Amino acid sequence: MVLFSNHLALAQRLKFSSTACAIAGGIILASNTEISGYGFLFLAVSSGQMLLSSILLRDQSMTLYSASLFICVDCLGIFRWILS
Repeated sequence: MVLFSNHLALAQRLKFSSTACAIAGGIILASNTEISGYGFLFLAVSSGQMLLSSILLRDQSMTLYSASLFICVDCLGIFRWILS
């Protein structure tokens, strides 16, 4: 029971942090400045945190959604904006 409680608390912190990173990444990306591409780094961190949270909560649909859509889009953005 304590282990589940710890997982739940960690998942909630990850969700909150994921929201903060997504907002920061979106603002940086929308700023359309020289550093806009780095917004994708924040978005990738946000997606990773949401993926971990979904795994901890055993939410299969969000796990699949986070792993496939978000991370793929973020990796494409990082490649196109920062690495190329």
